[in-house]
Amino acid sequence: RPPRSELSAIAAKEWRSLHDSDLSALRAAAAAALAERAARGRASWRRAPSLVWALRPPADDAMDIVIHQITALSTKNDSDLKKLKDFLRNEQETLKTNASGIEQALQSLDPVQNTLGVSFLLAAQLSTSTYSDARQTFAYVSAFLRTADEQQVKKGSVPFMSVCKSYAQMAIDLGQQMMLRSLMPLRCALETLRPNAETWTPVHTEFLRVCLQCKAYHLGAAILDVPVYDMPVTSGNCAHVTPESFLCYFYYGALLRIGVREFSKAVQMLLVVLTWPASCLSATQADAYKKYVLVSLKSHGEVKALPVYTSHIIQKFEQNDGQNDGYVVELTQAFKQGDATSLQRIADEKAAAIKTDDNDDLVKQVLESLQRHKLLTLTKTYLTLSMAEIAKQVGLPEASPNEEVEALLFDMISGGEINARIDQTTGNVSFDEGLDDLDIAMVPKMQDRLQQILGLAQRVANFEREVVSSEAYIRKTTAMEGGAVAGGAGAAPAGGGYDFMDM
Repeated sequence: RPPRSELSAIAAKEWRSLHDSDLSALRAAAAAALAERAARGRASWRRAPSLVWALRPPADDAMDIVIHQITALSTKNDSDLKKLKDFLRNEQETLKTNASGIEQALQSLDPVQNTLGVSFLLAAQLSTSTYSDARQTFAYVSAFLRTADEQQVKKGSVPFMSVCKSYAQMAIDLGQQMMLRSLMPLRCALETLRPNAETWTPVHTEFLRVCLQCKAYHLGAAILDVPVYDMPVTSGNCAHVTPESFLCYFYYGALLRIGVREFSKAVQMLLVVLTWPASCLSATQADAYKKYVLVSLKSHGEVKALPVYTSHIIQKFEQNDGQNDGYVVELTQAFKQGDATSLQRIADEKAAAIKTDDNDDLVKQVLESLQRHKLLTLTKTYLTLSMAEIAKQVGLPEASPNEEVEALLFDMISGGEINARIDQTTGNVSFDEGLDDLDIAMVPKMQDRLQQILGLAQRVANFEREVVSSEAYIRKTTAMEGGAVAGGAGAAPAGGGYDFMDM
């Protein structure tokens, strides 16, 4: 048997000589050899007889073999789809090597009938950025995401998610108009990929990322309004389900909530980011902490302590931020003292750092909210105050106090922040508790909230029941009980200090 280099030359020569005489039969034989290779693994290819090497096509015709396998195995049969998936997974390097021929290959495939094969081809093409016209490729991927077959998408979710990620980045690179056009295809891909509305996928994160970039905050908020309770980590297709993508989902979600001025919901999403288990500080969590402080000051007038289960890494960062001349600690102290002058001075001195963190708009809103929180404090203490006294207490300019106070009061009354009446004749403001309105308006809200709490409690109970009855939990607790018995009287109690959530 000649050396492999000579054998490759012989195989190429034999391929070309037989190309015109019996091309179809030779391709069928090559396809069978490749299928056997995929079934037995790459090692069996090395042990295959020399005839297999002779049947292997040169690189120029490799895409023909791939197309043949895709068209032959793209059926409704799960067994055929599994064979096709295994074949294409083993040929990923070949696809990347021949990425220049993918555009032509896609023209012979149907995006609906051959969704699995098209996913692998597009994933290889987009990962290498090999396309002649970016806008034409963008239009093709847009149509593909809209019409992809659900069965085949879920069978090959990994390449499909890779396509969505590359597509989102392509839309961002192409500009505002393309980002807006990409939102509907990404939304269709999201709904096709997830098994139900309560399951998170990495496409959620990509969709929110594009919404942020093109400032379509209301479209991202619509996705966030549907809570997620599950992740596809047990499907075997979780290569793209990374801690980073899951963390960014809540971080992007918080930014979108800030964009639509839903600050309380933004605080909740930022808390998820900050309480995420961590062995080292990530840039996402560091930025999330600064936004958490600023949004808390804006919406609540104070910064509540982080939960006790927050990672020690985040707690250490919180302590070091003040020691390292961090502006959020200084702003918090000035806000707590109600000193508008110090607050403005700190914002001016730290303008460069604030701009670098892209928090300049948030800091501006914090400065504006100080007067509102002072006024809210007055409503808890006084029943009636003159507008001149209110202007003095909240720090409004003395030049035209009544006009400034009226504008502030009208804004807060219309926003439902306070209940007050202005007497134009006397210049006094009466603060009402609005108990009647509270009883009428809050009853349905409280009932809805109660239903949500009960539903969540039921979910937690079902989850706990599922975990404690699982084989892994029983096996681990049994082993711990056995160790406790073997340890004698000095051993720890069975299961003592063990949390099934640590499993």
